[in-house]
Amino acid sequence: MKVLIFGILISFLISIVSAVSLTQNNNSYTLKNNYATVVISKKDGYITSLKIAGDNQEFLNRSYIDANGSKAGFHAKRSTIIKNTNDHVEIAFTDNVLNMDWEVRYTMLNDTKGIYFSLKLDHKSNYPDTQFSEIRLILRLKSNPFSWLQVEDDVGRYLPTAEQQKNCQVMGPKEACKVKTGEVIHKYDWSIDALKHDVHGFTTKNGLGCWFVTPSMEWKNGGAYNRDLACHQGENDSLQIMYMAGSHYGAGDEYPKRGENWSKVYGPYLIYLNKAGSPQASWRDAKAVAKVEKAKWPYSFVSQSGYVKQRGSVSGKLTIRNPLNNSAFRLEDAVVTLVQPESNRESIPNQQWRHYSFWTHSISGISPNFSINNVIPGTYQLRAWSKGVVGEFILNKTITVTAGRTTNLGETVFTKKRVGPIAWEIGIPDRTAKEFKHGDHFNQWGLPYKFPKEFPNGVNYYIGKSNYARDWNYCHVSVPGRDGKYQSIPWNIYFNLRKKPTGTSVLRVSVAANSSTALSVSINGGKNTAEVADFKDDACVRRDGIRGFYRELEFKFGPNDFKVGENKITLHARKTGGYTNNYQFDGIMYDHIRLETPGL
Repeated sequence: MKVLIFGILISFLISIVSAVSLTQNNNSYTLKNNYATVVISKKDGYITSLKIAGDNQEFLNRSYIDANGSKAGFHAKRSTIIKNTNDHVEIAFTDNVLNMDWEVRYTMLNDTKGIYFSLKLDHKSNYPDTQFSEIRLILRLKSNPFSWLQVEDDVGRYLPTAEQQKNCQVMGPKEACKVKTGEVIHKYDWSIDALKHDVHGFTTKNGLGCWFVTPSMEWKNGGAYNRDLACHQGENDSLQIMYMAGSHYGAGDEYPKRGENWSKVYGPYLIYLNKAGSPQASWRDAKAVAKVEKAKWPYSFVSQSGYVKQRGSVSGKLTIRNPLNNSAFRLEDAVVTLVQPESNRESIPNQQWRHYSFWTHSISGISPNFSINNVIPGTYQLRAWSKGVVGEFILNKTITVTAGRTTNLGETVFTKKRVGPIAWEIGIPDRTAKEFKHGDHFNQWGLPYKFPKEFPNGVNYYIGKSNYARDWNYCHVSVPGRDGKYQSIPWNIYFNLRKKPTGTSVLRVSVAANSSTALSVSINGGKNTAEVADFKDDACVRRDGIRGFYRELEFKFGPNDFKVGENKITLHARKTGGYTNNYQFDGIMYDHIRLETPGL
């Protein structure tokens, strides 16, 4: 009995020591556990202070929640304490912005190393039409000392000081700024791809870090296809941003209409505070925490209406075959995603926003197994792609997911498009232009400006002699003409044939990204093919991306279009828009190009 009483007493003391508490005054709520202290304004529903236990360093200058580039802002009209116990404190703030009801929730558990944030948007059928391009949470951290930015394993650095940034020279595009050291900083150089992303933020040189830890981005418009801004710096502020909706890379606007009941819950995600000795150690720790948070998803503590806890899963085996011999390709870093089928109501997956989407990645092998877990019940379309295999593959039937059940698809077999043997190819099919010149450091301002000097005669690529890492630029951009106006110039591919093809050949062009550029092709100085001009602008050129809206194009040629000996295929990129000053910011990024020739 004494042992039992002693055990109960120890458990009680531990619960008291590790408890989370809520205090308030006329202006704010303070949430505190034995790891962090977070203060939230009653007036706006914004976090006003972030501190970690045992360190008096204030993280924040300020924070806010807004829409459409600060043209509309969330300012709480009401706050409600949802829960206040020793192990769970949760507060809700509400407002109506852009003809939608907003509910922001902050949650701190007794073991939360920071605080959870979530947002629910609700457009009722009797509300007027609305439209938005951005919904975001911004933490403006103190740039001194929070000067180390990191968004991916290989994208992290110290940023220029506030003094170095002061009165910087605006470059082209306007978001780029030349600081006193001569370096040009461009906020889009620290954008992230949703596909594999789970952490971004800032730390001090001593490893005191503030991170957005995202266990799922199922709510992100564009889902696995999306790229968006994450972090940048503005003199005294280090801006840590979570774009819950964002259109920077072509994802488009969201537009609930009168008569439409629509709602979505964004998050929860964790604002994680840590101290690990160095920026690199802080980053590694945040990545480890992300794995732990992913394993908890969907969170059991969430009570916000619209958040779905009862979910299902989809499993199967992914096979992509070669039509010439029916063999299965060995897949590498393959992706399987669940989206909505395209319709009059639903756009291409890159621009879908009404629903949630789900995916799995890093699948490798011959006919590898895959599993997509924690899928909200509903009907979906399955799409897949793999590094090393040209194309995006779409299952010809929809998939229904039921809560508590696994939908096993068995072997899902796709067939790659191919009309004949490959005469030659340039690049690696991976939906990016990373393998080409400058592609390994694409997130760097000013690369398009280098093209006229590095390729004064354009690209002239010789199959069997040229090296695409050196001789093929990452982007087919326009250049200044003799009259000062920017214009596109042709790129040429030279190759030899010992005999003519026996049937219709296909030049298969995989496009990784496009901004205001049309494309046609000619062979041996002949007539141009029909021009493809209906690309969507994904902004990758002007915003230093490397992966935008993937597209596979076919250009067909008859046997007599070729000749024995040297042949020349010309890519004609035509500028269709873009900016009117500085660099024009138009161009096309090729993912992979190959010539398929029957009979060779």
